[in-house]
Amino acid sequence: MKITDECISCSACIDECPQSAIYNAGMEAEYNGAMISPESEEHPWIVQGMCDDCKTCTEVCPVDCIVPTE
Repeated sequence: MKITDECISCSACIDECPQSAIYNAGMEAEYNGAMISPESEEHPWIVQGMCDDCKTCTEVCPVDCIVPTE
């Protein structure tokens, strides 16, 4: 899953993610003992290795900006 630029940064997805795989804009993430640089400075982003594609985030997103990765 990925968050597109249409995101309004409401943080609903961050609060609901059961894997804690979604981070605020500009925040680094720790995954498998390594720090990962943020994918976005503009809106929340998803750590791909932590996301299990449960789609809980898509259910709470008010602007439908969370889409499957290609």
